[in-house]
Amino acid sequence: MPIEQMNISLPPRMARFIRGKVKAGQYTNASEVVRDAVRHMQEAEAVRKEQLTASEYKDIRQRVQQGVKDFEEGRYEEFDEDGLRQHFAGIAERGKKRLASGVKRSSK
Repeated sequence: MPIEQMNISLPPRMARFIRGKVKAGQYTNASEVVRDAVRHMQEAEAVRKEQLTASEYKDIRQRVQQGVKDFEEGRYEEFDEDGLRQHFAGIAERGKKRLASGVKRSSK
C-alpha cells in the first residue's frame, strides 16, 4: 500500500500525547499513532452513519408490539429445525432474486 507523506500541525498537548504513546512503546513512531487515530475516527463515523433514526426506532417498536400481539393471539407458525432451514432458504432465495432484478425492499 503506498504511503502519502503529510505535514501536520498540532497543539503542544496533542504532540506530547503522541510522543507519550511512542515513548511508552505502544507505537513505534508518531505516524502509527496518527494512523490508528484516523482509523478510529473512520470506524466511529461508519457507526454514526449506521445508527437508526427516531422514526426507524418507532417503526421497529410498533412491529415488535404487533409481533407480540400476534403471538399472544395465536397468529404464528411453529417450525422444526428442517422447516426453519427451508423457511430461511426461501427468504434468502427471494432476496437474491430481488437483488438481481434491482427491486428495492418496501418499508412495510
